[in-house]
Amino acid sequence: MIQKIFQELNKMVKKKGMSIETGIKRLSILKEKELISDEIFNDSKELLLKSEMEIFREKSS
Repeated sequence: MIQKIFQELNKMVKKKGMSIETGIKRLSILKEKELISDEIFNDSKELLLKSEMEIFREKSS
């Protein structure tokens, strides 16, 4: 489930130019509505941040 949430958010970030901050905000809303657990929130947030670092490294190369 974590992977699916991350994949959907990552698609939005890459295709729609959505910022990582917006992705994290959307995750926060899901967490507040108790649609995802704290663990899924934290894991997804970490994956988004790692993804941002990888994209930055690719652009820098």
